[in-house]
Amino acid sequence: MLAAGAFQYFRPLPVTGATSSVSVSKQLGTAPAFPWPALGEAALEIEGAGAVGSSGGQAPVPMASTAKMMTALLVLEDRPLALDEQGPVITVTRADVASFVAERTQNESVLPVAAGEQLSEYQLLQGLLLPSASNYADMLARWDLGDVSVFVERMNARAAALGMRASHYADVSGFSPLSVSIPADLIALARTAMRLPVFAQIVAQPQATLPVAGVVHNLDTLLGQGGVIGIKTGHTDRAGGCFVMAADLIIEGVSVRVYAAVMGQPNALAGAFTATTTLLHALSPALHLRTIVRDNDVIARYRTAWDEAGTIVAGQLVAWVLLDGTTVSRRVTLDDLPPTLPAGSRVGTLFIEAGSHRAEVPLVTATTINGPDFSWRLTRGF
Repeated sequence: MLAAGAFQYFRPLPVTGATSSVSVSKQLGTAPAFPWPALGEAALEIEGAGAVGSSGGQAPVPMASTAKMMTALLVLEDRPLALDEQGPVITVTRADVASFVAERTQNESVLPVAAGEQLSEYQLLQGLLLPSASNYADMLARWDLGDVSVFVERMNARAAALGMRASHYADVSGFSPLSVSIPADLIALARTAMRLPVFAQIVAQPQATLPVAGVVHNLDTLLGQGGVIGIKTGHTDRAGGCFVMAADLIIEGVSVRVYAAVMGQPNALAGAFTATTTLLHALSPALHLRTIVRDNDVIARYRTAWDEAGTIVAGQLVAWVLLDGTTVSRRVTLDDLPPTLPAGSRVGTLFIEAGSHRAEVPLVTATTINGPDFSWRLTRGF
């Protein structure tokens, strides 16, 4: 009898399986209807949350001077600058002056230069990105790789590496109608370029002073309005008005980076700015800081064979700025629970996705699992 009791007492104790109590997916609010431009193409994206939407199809169209974002990106990747560093000095040649004259004759956007003039890398980038000087694009390309056509090849290779599958560069300035893209590709390029502090610093400048050209102004007249911090304008007769924008919006105390791109807009840059402003004004009210899970929210419950019940809770807070209508997906993985376990022990993970947001939240026991008492051990099974 004693041996039977000892056997019963020391038999292995059963593990306990917990059961999730959260929904698999949930839509937060109602998706807004955006005032997409009637003509051309457009796209919106929230950094971290992904694409908001697009309009006008996905056919590549002329990108005009938004191509100069790629020119600046390659130069800064090949020849990096620290913030406020001027970098190497480039001397303007007679060939550079001849390019200026030829491009001015074709009604390209250019800045005057003089043979022997000295411009730093930083100043050349200012002239490229603010007043959109095509002749500065040529000078930067020749200085960086020795030949404009070689530089264009590099532009296309970099576009492919960035996943810009609908984009093709035929020149360094975008004046050629064969330099084509789509808004989503231009946003991908803009995100990459804005990670470079010098690029972001320059496109946020309202003006600059250059040796021969004097004071030049940023063509982005939305700069500083409604959180707009850049980035690049473009316009030709074939391309219409184009604009790639970055804005930092404050949503319920949290800063959110938003990108937009519009292409093929009527009324040149004025039309591009109007289309962008309309989209931005519609986006802000549809963004909200959403608490996806709170610290100590109950995620699962358990009951042991000896009738000890408890909860498993989230180990951290997750809150994201999300667009109304976003679907949040949840997936729970839970470990089998041993007979005894201290409170706060990790026993699983809550995987959360919303747009491009991802989080892995540790799941922990809310209270101690004490295990069965003496009586239950002896009488189990009877």
